[in-house]
Amino acid sequence: MAGYDDLLPPCRGPSMMSKLAALLLALSVWLPAQAQPLRVCTNEWPPYTLLEDGQVRGIDADLLTLALDNLGIAHEMTLEPWRRCLRKMQDGQLDILLDAFYNEERARQMRFPSEPMAENAMVLFYATARPHKVDSVAELTGLRVGTEPGYAYGDASFAEGTHFIREDAPSLEANFGKLLLGRVDLVITDRAVGLYTARLLGMQEAIDYNRKPLYSDRVYAAFSRKPDVAALVPRFEAELKRIKAGPDYARILQRYHQPVAESTAGQTETSAD
Repeated sequence: MAGYDDLLPPCRGPSMMSKLAALLLALSVWLPAQAQPLRVCTNEWPPYTLLEDGQVRGIDADLLTLALDNLGIAHEMTLEPWRRCLRKMQDGQLDILLDAFYNEERARQMRFPSEPMAENAMVLFYATARPHKVDSVAELTGLRVGTEPGYAYGDASFAEGTHFIREDAPSLEANFGKLLLGRVDLVITDRAVGLYTARLLGMQEAIDYNRKPLYSDRVYAAFSRKPDVAALVPRFEAELKRIKAGPDYARILQRYHQPVAESTAGQTETSAD
């Protein structure tokens, strides 16, 4: 009589158990990787990004969080010096760089959605004791303009001009301090950021700005080009557009005392929560 072993088919290749073990091992590696929250880095740039009760908040931080939450995508956000955020993205330690200005070099390293986080009016601030009325880059001849390291200033005539001096300081607060001390003549920054920071520092009476923007720019949530992260961009940009067209975005703007466009303001009362 044939034994039990004789009834089994001949073994040609890995056994079913070894295949199952290999599958389980692959799943054990894949699942935790998928469950890891996206790593987001930005610097303090109020009212767009700021620290509130130990949490990263602000217009763009709240907007990013809402969009990712709506898509079911977990994330962790940190506030760090901008150069450190850039270095982390370049070293592959980051998934999203929040509030990045676009330039071609960055576009080779990161994937930029079609929808920006915010439109930015870049203006020149001056000390009220030493006003400099400037309406264009051409009028900056001989002046010292406070800038911040690692920023991609989107106007080529400003970024590359040689008829004035761009002088870095570690932060906008430091730049405003230099402005009051007369160590720079002007400071360039986003209008909302400058006004918010001046008020926060109690400098709103000592600092004013040229009403005509030097130029306008946009900031983005720039995604890593790692395939699994870059693949999220189409869904993210669609959700971002949807939110910005509705009442949730208006409420975020109102929370940080920013003007609300008429297209969204009228929806705040009629939306269903």
